[in-house]
Amino acid sequence: MHKLAIPFLIAVGTVGLISPGHAQEVSTQESIRVGTFDSRAVAIVYYQSEGQRQYRRGLRERYEAAEEAGDEWRIMQMDALFPALQHRMHQQGFSTGSIREIMETISGSIAEVARDAEVSAIVSKWEIPFASEAVELVDLTPQIVALIDPGARALGVVEDLEANPPVPMEQLLAHEEGGRSVAEAIRPIIDEQGVEAGIERYRELQAETVQHHRKLKEARQEEYDFSEGQLNDLGYRYLTQGQIDIAIELFELNVEAYPDAFNTYDSLGEAYMEAGQTELAVQNYERSLELNTGNENAREMLKRLEAGGTDEG
Repeated sequence: MHKLAIPFLIAVGTVGLISPGHAQEVSTQESIRVGTFDSRAVAIVYYQSEGQRQYRRGLRERYEAAEEAGDEWRIMQMDALFPALQHRMHQQGFSTGSIREIMETISGSIAEVARDAEVSAIVSKWEIPFASEAVELVDLTPQIVALIDPGARALGVVEDLEANPPVPMEQLLAHEEGGRSVAEAIRPIIDEQGVEAGIERYRELQAETVQHHRKLKEARQEEYDFSEGQLNDLGYRYLTQGQIDIAIELFELNVEAYPDAFNTYDSLGEAYMEAGQTELAVQNYERSLELNTGNENAREMLKRLEAGGTDEG
């Protein structure tokens, strides 16, 4: 799979060289222009886009179909997926979580934004631990959110966020991991029965929570990790050993388990390509691209297959 490269910029300062009898003149370097963006604004506009609304509607429809069919396996998968997506949205929209996969959806237009702004690179403003005086930072947040939503709503999001710093990640994670508000649970008891009754209920809930946590911890020791990466990694282990038939069987099983995951088809396409089964390789790479149009690896492999080559180069 392709990776989004994040350039590491080194600004070279002035250097003075002293030699016997005279000093060499100090030289200066022209400033480097680097575009920045508020990742929160990009994330919020992205998740409010029509494409994302359709994606979430599709998820709900698939969940309802799984419930109607009594497909407990798919229901279990989606029960885990929904809170994971919610956590990611919170980390990206309220804190400084990476939005790499969002930026990949507009990667084709980013170069044009860079050219228009005359910058050498574009990075998240939260991912710059240091910049020397030789680096000129240019805020391109409005231009980037306009690639997703050119309307006034996007610009309003940018303006609203300017005065609000990101929520610290540890604070956000602690809030996400928390359950129901214990304060709201004991408040009506205090109002109706007095503070002593409220304190007693607090201690009861505290003991119940500790006991529940202990039971969950013990139960998890017997659980298995059925995540998508398990069969994918195992399949590649056999593929690299030349046991292509076994790899294909494992990748097919992963597609069966995760029919909506683009990477399962990408891996199966690679195994078929290694086996010389071009037609099946093309079918799976095309399906991977349907699920994720930003999958440049699948796009490149399809070009290679159309040209009649299967070598990795």
